[in-house]
Amino acid sequence: MRKLVARLILLQFYFVGSILFAQTKPNVVLIFPDNLGVGEVASYGGARGVPTPNIDRIGNEGIRLTNFNVEYSCTPSRIAIMTGRYAVRAGEDYYSGTTLWEEMLPERLKLEGYATALYGKWDLGAKDWLGNREPTDQGFDQWYGIPGTTTVAQYPAMEGFDPSLQPEPYIWEGTAGSDSKKVKPFNPDTRRTIDREAAEKGVAFIKENADKNKPFFLYYAMTQLHFPALPHPDMAGTTGAGDMGDSMADVDFNVGLILDQLKELGIEENTLVIWCTDNGAEMRRPWRGSPGPYRGYYNSAMEGGVRTPAVIRWPNRIKPGQVSNEMIHEVDLFTTIINATGSDKAVPKDRYIDGVNQLPFLEGKQEHANRESAIFTQRFGQIMAVKWRNWKLWYVYKTEMPDPEPDNLVRLFDLRVDPREEIDVKDYYPGVVGIMDSIVQNYEKTFIEYPRVTASANRKEPYLPPSKGSGSPVQTYTRSDRIKLNPRSNAMKNPDFSGTWSTTVLHRVSVINRTDEPAIPTLGSGWGDKISIKHVPEELAVERVVFIPRDFQQLVTYQFALDGSKSENNVLTGRQRKAITSTTHWEDHRLVITSIYPFKDTKTGKWLASKVTQTLWLEPPTKTPWEPTLVVETTREGLMDGLTSTNRTVYTKGYR
Repeated sequence: MRKLVARLILLQFYFVGSILFAQTKPNVVLIFPDNLGVGEVASYGGARGVPTPNIDRIGNEGIRLTNFNVEYSCTPSRIAIMTGRYAVRAGEDYYSGTTLWEEMLPERLKLEGYATALYGKWDLGAKDWLGNREPTDQGFDQWYGIPGTTTVAQYPAMEGFDPSLQPEPYIWEGTAGSDSKKVKPFNPDTRRTIDREAAEKGVAFIKENADKNKPFFLYYAMTQLHFPALPHPDMAGTTGAGDMGDSMADVDFNVGLILDQLKELGIEENTLVIWCTDNGAEMRRPWRGSPGPYRGYYNSAMEGGVRTPAVIRWPNRIKPGQVSNEMIHEVDLFTTIINATGSDKAVPKDRYIDGVNQLPFLEGKQEHANRESAIFTQRFGQIMAVKWRNWKLWYVYKTEMPDPEPDNLVRLFDLRVDPREEIDVKDYYPGVVGIMDSIVQNYEKTFIEYPRVTASANRKEPYLPPSKGSGSPVQTYTRSDRIKLNPRSNAMKNPDFSGTWSTTVLHRVSVINRTDEPAIPTLGSGWGDKISIKHVPEELAVERVVFIPRDFQQLVTYQFALDGSKSENNVLTGRQRKAITSTTHWEDHRLVITSIYPFKDTKTGKWLASKVTQTLWLEPPTKTPWEPTLVVETTREGLMDGLTSTNRTVYTKGYR
């Protein structure tokens, strides 16, 4: 009743109009599986060889997206798809759920006269959901399923499980206007059948509203393939691909139940069907999911965790047989669905909406999607990574995989060339970094105009938002070039830069008295962490040292003429590109190298140029072991209105 009463009067104004236009408003079916990676679906490569004819049918009869992006974990992903907002805006700790102030998709559609139902997983009310933040408090007429995570289904079967310490999990159901009721325990047995039951309830909901000629919004939030991925008894052992393969067959079967009902009732053409997943592949063994061609799993910003399968069908509105690599984010579905129902006025205007309307792109009215970038944050709002077109910049690189360069926190990947995110190319495409930084800067500014929901405010109801424009600047990442530089140190006269150099910190005190500080993410000098320099009067040669088996690979070297003439350097990056051109000059015993890095805009085909200035000097020794240090100050000028950045990198002699 908490939000329902407040809306009754408003709904009355919409009621008459909704009935009049019920025949023309499209139905919306949003099917949202859990922790299901790209490699599980046949039309995306199907790593297990399990057929998925019903899911593939949606894509064949509409569009299959290969660059669909989501939040990295279950609750934030549901916040994003239901509100059209990055989850970080909804609370400083979004595992506390969301406030009732957040306007969710079913609430907006109810204003347009829609019947609404959720069958499956809620996971937005946190621990105190009952009587406080139920699905029926946020626009759903009815629901059936679990309030939180699927994980808890295992607990009752565990030796020593104590209901006094951990409440016994249940499957619930509820209708608007009353508190939800327990249906039956949620355990390994009922975990196997919950998705089938939810699908059958969805089928009944579709028929009920089709018979009334009432437009409906069905949110079928599946629990598969979240661990424990235990398949329905009808599917167990049917695929030969274990629990994951059998559960995937069950997912597809249940999708078929929904599609068959739409066809049987003759309402296919007036129904927008969206099938997409909340996160990438499940990571917990023995139910290890498949991220397809990508690396990583959910709970990570690796492509395997945030790039998921998505297929969309709307006969006569979306051309069949399409496959697109245009970027779409799950927040876009909120805005797109509202526009598809015929009322963009239902998009809230009193808060920041990250989702953009992708309907013109889906309908083929424009060549490109209305999104070029996406931001991925961790639980408390720090930036993990940003994608722009087919590039991805990690602000703090983190993966569960063994990492040969654990100190290299800032990495840039060319995802079309390197979909597995294995080759850091930030030193070869410096202009892209500035573009990413400007995207983040604009994102940070939005928190001033639209303050973020604080953790304390998210713990209680009702939530009253602060006035617009009263927020504080939000710095969502740390990097050495965001710190104010100290004045330049002294430079040795007539320097000879020859030698081997490393950025490894040289500790000048014994381990007994030493306190190690965490490394600050940095862009580095542009030459890597270990270099070898040969300096003669007319030339400076820099060799990058990469400790990997070289086999037949040539060295990565840069040669710079010191007589004022232009130098050219070619570096193989897996993509055809023009040579880097450089000139040099001396300033007060400091060598200044100005380089132009060519960059081909893959969208327009035009060649652009990003400018990098590296200033080198030797700092005289002041402590043991009485050796000079090499300082490289690197300025990367912004490309395409991107930000300019400057940082310093300090090298010590040898590889320590």
